[in-house]
Amino acid sequence: MEHEVEVAGAASFGALAPGSHHPVQSGLPCANCGAIVTDRFCSTCGQLASDFHRPFWELISGSLADMFSLDGRLLRTLPMLMFRPGRMTRNYLDGKRARYVPPFRMFLLASLLFFLTVFTAGDEFGWFEGWKFDPQGESGLSMNLTTPADRAAIEDIKAQLDDPGLDAETRAAAERAAAGVLFSEILLPDGTVDRDALHALIRDRADEAATPADIEMSFKAADQAATVYENQDRFGARLRQWAPRFSLLFLPVLSLLLTLLFVWQRKVYLYDHLIVGLHFQTFLYLLGTTLLLLAAFVPQSAGWLAGGGFLVIFSYLYRMLRVTYRSGRVMSALRTTILLFIGMILLAMLAVGLVVLSFLLT
Repeated sequence: MEHEVEVAGAASFGALAPGSHHPVQSGLPCANCGAIVTDRFCSTCGQLASDFHRPFWELISGSLADMFSLDGRLLRTLPMLMFRPGRMTRNYLDGKRARYVPPFRMFLLASLLFFLTVFTAGDEFGWFEGWKFDPQGESGLSMNLTTPADRAAIEDIKAQLDDPGLDAETRAAAERAAAGVLFSEILLPDGTVDRDALHALIRDRADEAATPADIEMSFKAADQAATVYENQDRFGARLRQWAPRFSLLFLPVLSLLLTLLFVWQRKVYLYDHLIVGLHFQTFLYLLGTTLLLLAAFVPQSAGWLAGGGFLVIFSYLYRMLRVTYRSGRVMSALRTTILLFIGMILLAMLAVGLVVLSFLLT
């Protein structure tokens, strides 16, 4: 999927060019529809009035020049998007569109730069390696939980729970520890999950009213969870594979959230929310790219950059809502807080859900 995004972004990058490097003879009939072309493009069908029957290297050089030459729209779009939150969005919704890069094209370009930066820096610094959930360790690294010391700890906890004089607080802590230790009993030395032990554990803990069908369903769910656990070493790779999908899937989610937050505002339609979402996500990608580059070159500043980035995002979104929707200070601040809070939760759920689902489908 990451390659699909790169192709789309590259196509959008080329589409920013005005085609000025291809020679045009105006005043001749359009080769496509026959209408007289008075300028570079046919006013009837929009085709570029250029003759591409010329030497191969001249054609290639002209195409490359078009691809890497950006017209004035980009120079007007980027500064206004980054430093004047909501102003370009408001202008675009008011009909002033020709002067700016189209929102979706800009979105693709920004996502292309962001994911290229993430993947390149991730490969260089190993960001996608060693992602593994450890239910008992603090370091995040895998541990062998079947050693004699672990077995001794199990017996100590069981003996502690058998004491009738144990106070409630200590008993609750011991039960939580026991639940964690029980997880070690279903792990094999090679790090895989013992399915038989897992099923036995589920059967022992099943409610008395549970039917055989209920228990069988629990077995299937536990087996799927075990499969995800056993393949944690590929979690980073799967997240990298699915990350570009999040940007596209989150766009309608963000638009829907904006619709709900401004449901009572008249003459504001889903199209308006979609443009706001595109511009906001474009800003997020450009800001994220900048912060990632700074963190890569100055690793010790990563914490400060993350905190500062969140404050910038909050301030930007607050100002964007005020300018675009012309809402008041209090309501803009409240909507910004709700939007970021719910958005981060949904984005995390979407990311984890899609990655886990990718494990289960393969």
